[in-house]
Amino acid sequence: MNILIVDDVAANRKLLRVQLEAEGFVVFEAVDGVEALQVLGREAFDAVLSDILMPRMDGYRLCHEVRKNPALRKLRFVLYSSTYTSPDDVRLGDTVGADQFIAKPAPIAVILQALQIPAADLASRPSELPDDALIVQEYSAVLVAKLEEKNNELQQALEGVRRVHNEIQELNVDLDRRVRERTAELALTNSELTAALAEVKQLNKLLPMCSYCKSIRDDKNYWDSVEHYITRHTNSNFSHGICPACYEKHITPMLKELDALPAPGADRCKP
Repeated sequence: MNILIVDDVAANRKLLRVQLEAEGFVVFEAVDGVEALQVLGREAFDAVLSDILMPRMDGYRLCHEVRKNPALRKLRFVLYSSTYTSPDDVRLGDTVGADQFIAKPAPIAVILQALQIPAADLASRPSELPDDALIVQEYSAVLVAKLEEKNNELQQALEGVRRVHNEIQELNVDLDRRVRERTAELALTNSELTAALAEVKQLNKLLPMCSYCKSIRDDKNYWDSVEHYITRHTNSNFSHGICPACYEKHITPMLKELDALPAPGADRCKP
């Protein structure tokens, strides 16, 4: 059984060829309706399996041309589409003379059943074709509906693109704000770090200190206490305490001396 596959997508033709050849069919291919008519004029076929949406000549027009040709009128013709699947699309397929209408994708069993139309059904097909005006009317209605559907899809896609564009703009604005804030924070931190480094440098140099009173001589040749000098250069404050070593060295002897002194009025208590 010779089958002609008509589809402008090479991957679709290859898949159908592999499936049909595995079932023992002899398969030919055409990329659109114009090429299909050329192939039909050269070879004898038992059936045509055609897509609808194709360049130059679509599946509807191809089917109509086949039915108008007396030599091809009894040929099995199956429309196979993923785009034209509405009830009006199927009705137009009946009008132009298609034997079966299959929605893509379909199991190979469904395709085989559609291609193997009984001869009795082929013989009972009406010999007269529908009026061309009716075909044109239905064909135009289907095309207009499909264009409106595609236009709605494009509008929805455009709205989606606009939403994404607005979201990207908002993200860019937020990112720019965060960058400015972070830059300001880094500038402030850098300024504080620079000031801190300057203070460290001031305290990190060799400082003249009195060997006796431990005063420090500043850049203006004034002598200042260690506490006052550090406070002016670092904004630090001091609290005073006694370390353990100094406590043992200074405070403990003083306490011992106080303990050794007689209590006040102790002499008057003697007999």
